[in-house]
Amino acid sequence: MVKKLSILVLVIFVLFLIFNTILMPWYVKHASLVQVPSVMGLTLLDAKKVLEDAGLDVKQGDIKYDETKPIGIVLDQNPMTGEQVKKGRRVYLTLCGGEQLIEVPKLVGKSERDARFTLVQRNLQAGEIVRKFTTEQPEDIVVSQIIQPGSKVKKSTKIDLIISNGQLLGDLVIPDLIGKKLNDAKKIVEDKKLKVGKITYQPSDLEAGTIIDQYPKKTKSAKENTPVDLFVAKKKSDRDKAMDVEGDVETTIEKDKKKDNGDKGKSENEIKNKNKPDPQNPKDKTDKTKEKTTEKSTDNKDKNDKPKEKSKDKQENK
Repeated sequence: MVKKLSILVLVIFVLFLIFNTILMPWYVKHASLVQVPSVMGLTLLDAKKVLEDAGLDVKQGDIKYDETKPIGIVLDQNPMTGEQVKKGRRVYLTLCGGEQLIEVPKLVGKSERDARFTLVQRNLQAGEIVRKFTTEQPEDIVVSQIIQPGSKVKKSTKIDLIISNGQLLGDLVIPDLIGKKLNDAKKIVEDKKLKVGKITYQPSDLEAGTIIDQYPKKTKSAKENTPVDLFVAKKKSDRDKAMDVEGDVETTIEKDKKKDNGDKGKSENEIKNKNKPDPQNPKDKTDKTKEKTTEKSTDNKDKNDKPKEKSKDKQENK
């Protein structure tokens, strides 16, 4: 038994010597530390070469957008420059993606207003708007877009749109008459082989005789002799001006009323609540009952007095 124990101790001692003198030096030699070099500002290929020459592994990490830096250069590294790491350690690199690109949304089928709003939300802009007569989409709906949905573009890129102008009704196009003088507008309508329709005068701050609206609207298609209704500015009468002033005064009064409403409403509610009996106060209930009883007795008294008056009248007649 003692012999076996001695052999076991000897074996353990030999293994310890082998581990301490052979294995440990070998491990330390192969796991020697290296200093991480700086690769900031280098391209991915150059950074990879520098790190691999130092005995380190390279892994591409995140993309960071920065329009002030060239695309593809190293913006960050982990572990950082100067750190002592084991040979073969992996270094993660963050590369510059340049200016961030925006995905173009789908605008076909949207109204012009919705399309503009969608572009503004994406930091894009509406470019040239071209209208065409078509049955593909209803009037004022986007028929097509020049840059296709899903494309990547820079911030504030202008997206040109083709918008439906409705169905083609004829070969003629309604001219733009707004802002022109009535006589000039009439001449333009006649020259376009159209005819002047109903003329309506409306009070306006514009110079009298100026076209302030029209129907059909400009650029709409029309047939020959299609009537164009005109809305013409006329000077405001004293009554119109008074109505404008009155409207302004009423608006001011309404604002003042709303302002004072809080206090006024509060006082009225307080008065109402004051006159209401308190259900939790027995005294209020008693007073209310007394009032009802008094009212009933008064009514009965009036009823009893009426027959007496009638009989007295009969006696006088006799």
